[in-house]
Amino acid sequence: MSNKSPAGPAKIVTIYNEKGGSGKTTTTCQLAGTLGYRGYDVLVADLDPQQTSAKWLAKNEGANFPATIWPGYRYGSKVTAELEKLISKYDIIVVDCAPSVEQPATWGVLLVSDLALIPTKLNAQDMDALPAAKNLAKHVWDTSGRRFPVRVVPCATRMHMVDDKAAVESLQQDTVFPPLPVTLGDRKAYTRAMMIGATAHAFKGSEDSVREIEALADQTLKLINLPRQLKGTK
Repeated sequence: MSNKSPAGPAKIVTIYNEKGGSGKTTTTCQLAGTLGYRGYDVLVADLDPQQTSAKWLAKNEGANFPATIWPGYRYGSKVTAELEKLISKYDIIVVDCAPSVEQPATWGVLLVSDLALIPTKLNAQDMDALPAAKNLAKHVWDTSGRRFPVRVVPCATRMHMVDDKAAVESLQQDTVFPPLPVTLGDRKAYTRAMMIGATAHAFKGSEDSVREIEALADQTLKLINLPRQLKGTK
């Protein structure tokens, strides 16, 4: 553990969606790794039995990734109680949920979250799945009495395409669950990063990808009220 850690329990960032293949794991791992490079002690809680995040971080025995993995999927509906045992040991916990908003673990983690991110691709099928994720957030707000921020993250975007621009503009009309002012493009660096257990920072020529995930980290830290970078880190 770093002695540069901010005081207090870990901030919990939950990444979820109704639909699989929406960009949850890419968002989780690129964000978590970037926060690790900023000097934070980061835990990635993998709640998906497919263990995609766990496999990503385990490549090359974890040598390329500045975060720790936790296989939270093993605990099912008890995941929240187990997660609470870890919040004093890390600065930020990034949770990669299993697809489906009906998962008890997703519900439990959202109840204690400081921020929720809903990644989505911009095709019709993915956009049609968004209301279910947003409705779950509303239900959590009503149940918990905590109106933590919930934001949409457009993923695999091609912003030079008219349809993708229109889709992002439609997302911006929602003032309750607006999109972040950053998109994650349809970029090879994100896939390549998964293959070696790293973030896009690992590759030369991936400046556009790095700018995107650094902007994602900036927005995340702003929403959870943490410094952009811890003192003593570059």
